[in-house]
Amino acid sequence: MFVTAFLACKPAVDYKQKREEVIKYHDVVMADAGQVVDKQMRLTAMLKDLAALKTKNPGLDTLVERDSILAVQAKLNHADEAMNDWMHNFEPDVTGKSDAEAITYFEGEKVKIQRVDSLFKQEIKFADRYLSKFKK
Repeated sequence: MFVTAFLACKPAVDYKQKREEVIKYHDVVMADAGQVVDKQMRLTAMLKDLAALKTKNPGLDTLVERDSILAVQAKLNHADEAMNDWMHNFEPDVTGKSDAEAITYFEGEKVKIQRVDSLFKQEIKFADRYLSKFKK
């Protein structure tokens, strides 16, 4: 009986705590967004000066490399768009929802931002491998 009463008094998880977890996770992922932008800029610079790449690497097929650069940029853009979509759709104000509904919502949002984080890490790694071929 005492255990049942004790468990009944146990405070439920606070939706504000869940919201804060999601926001903190978002802030960590945003640090990677800076890396995405940096790599996009480096790739753009490479596209603008394919002649310099050809000078440093005479055997380079600039048409093939142009396509490769564009493909890497597209992957980075996709990751960036995923983050922008998540931020656009994220609603921190849960007015009108019960605590349980709010907790469920924020748990779902945490899963979504974790997916964006994984995508960022994957595409940053991919871009790093590509850029390392040119010591960029």
